[in-house]
Amino acid sequence: MPIAGLTFLCSLGTGVLWNALYFVAAHEYGFAQRDNLVLAFVNGVLYTAVALNAGRIVRYLERRASPRRTLAMVLIAQALLAPLVLIPNITLLWITAVTMTAFGALQWPIVQHYLASGRHGAEMRSAIGWWNASWMAATALGLAAAGPLQEAGLMQWAIPALLPINLLALLFLMRFPSQPVHHDGQTQAVHVPSSYRSLLGAARVLHPMGYLVIGALSPILPYLFANLSTPEGLQAPIGSTWHLARLFAVLILWRTAFWHGKGATLVIAGLLLSLGFAATVAASEQSTLILGLTALGLGQGTIYYSAIYYGLAVGGAEVEAGGIHEALVGAGYFLGPALGLLSLAAGAGTPVFIGLVLGALAVGFVVAVVRAVGAGRVAPLADT
Repeated sequence: MPIAGLTFLCSLGTGVLWNALYFVAAHEYGFAQRDNLVLAFVNGVLYTAVALNAGRIVRYLERRASPRRTLAMVLIAQALLAPLVLIPNITLLWITAVTMTAFGALQWPIVQHYLASGRHGAEMRSAIGWWNASWMAATALGLAAAGPLQEAGLMQWAIPALLPINLLALLFLMRFPSQPVHHDGQTQAVHVPSSYRSLLGAARVLHPMGYLVIGALSPILPYLFANLSTPEGLQAPIGSTWHLARLFAVLILWRTAFWHGKGATLVIAGLLLSLGFAATVAASEQSTLILGLTALGLGQGTIYYSAIYYGLAVGGAEVEAGGIHEALVGAGYFLGPALGLLSLAAGAGTPVFIGLVLGALAVGFVVAVVRAVGAGRVAPLADT
């Protein structure tokens, strides 16, 4: 299927940009922990702003270009920007990072619009399942592949690899229709129980919490590995542990039906996310780090799947629904580094940083539980 091929290839690029970027910045440009947190914070703010306005941007561009053509322009622009990091200049690194981030915030709501339009109920959940499996496998592979590059001293080539990857993705895009399939509102109403709105509310609280954890963790992973004396060639593969755990979670949710419409699923996922983060950052040995990353990935994958399904189901598969979903990704990505910067500014160490993140997770978790319990009081609608 064309959308699966495009998603896999573009997600390889996303995995490199959002994860390998911080290894590149630290090892090739000498970024300190504070520098990486600032870079992550700026990327997150920009991603949020663009994603929130994705619907307006696409509608404005539709006067001149179809969604397919807009997506093609985004892929070409990212491909042309990627090689700029080979020029040893910090300003160009910043320009490349933030510009490609902004394009990514526009790219994914359009892809999700194509994915969900015309699908309802079990068919939509299944489509989201294989789509999640596709992009999560790609991001895990992208990060794991960075290990050999890092060991060979070729990490600076990770981001320029997006040039051929995006050009290949254009071949799949050529098979897209110019417009997504019509999404029928009456059919949608049959498959969307009233409880979904409360569950969506709970998922949209936990969703940025998941990315808050990732946003806080990704920029400091190189320094956690340094504290554990982890060999450079193992750092990226171990760092991909949570990606693999997340992929496992979505594969289970894809092939089962026990979870949807139930608030308990989100509550358990929130607990796994919180405990996994605490274990990861406080790890004194690699086995604890790996266990923490595994729990974190299982929780984050469950939250992500729930959030995008409820969001697209309730939101009628529109670009705005995908835009809000991606904006919450960005919100998490800038809140995590913001807490890291706050602890550094106060001259505090790792325990205070853990406390700030866990405090934010606790507040979000309580709000999500209240909303999930509220969903249980709403009579569900039969859904297939």
